[in-house]
Amino acid sequence: MLDEFKNAFQKPNNAHVQLIIINVVVFLSLAVVKVFTTASGNADIFELIHTQLAIPAPFFSFLAKPWTIITYAFVHDLGDIFHILFNMLVFYWFGKLFIEYLGSDKLIAIYILGFIAGGISYLLVYNTIPFYEALTPLHGMVGASAAVYAVLVATAVLLPDYTFFLMFLGPIKIKYIAMFYIVISFIGSIGGNAGGNIAHLGGALIGF
Repeated sequence: MLDEFKNAFQKPNNAHVQLIIINVVVFLSLAVVKVFTTASGNADIFELIHTQLAIPAPFFSFLAKPWTIITYAFVHDLGDIFHILFNMLVFYWFGKLFIEYLGSDKLIAIYILGFIAGGISYLLVYNTIPFYEALTPLHGMVGASAAVYAVLVATAVLLPDYTFFLMFLGPIKIKYIAMFYIVISFIGSIGGNAGGNIAHLGGALIGF
């Protein structure tokens, strides 16, 4: 793993590591901006930057910032380190396996299609279903989860009986890991992170 990261942009078929590095660099860069702007009494500057990167739920707000269908997938919640940590760990394990069989180009394609599908799903539910319209979030959505779900499900469909050995749990076929993630997101689609979980399901569908 260390070698993969040290030579991330020189090695062939290493897109999973390259994408992880991009996500981490963006996360750390925004963290630095947030710390300095907040400490200097200019927290509004960070909020302005964040709103230009997060995908907003109202459709007309999105039309004013269409680039957010891409940028949201490379930004993570700075208040929750586990958001990016778990995303990148799952992406590393499943992305590495995916690349072994289909290569980096297809991984990048699935990753991009995943976060686009997640963003579209997010916009659709908040602008067409009354239940979600009443829950419209103020700060939009960020995170690579939809892209990660796309890779996770695509890998599980490609190699359903491939087995991962998980700490404390032992050998588990990856199709069951994918099912677990999908069920959790389905249950969460009416919870506090409803939009995020809807995006997960959109990414999972495109991965399938």
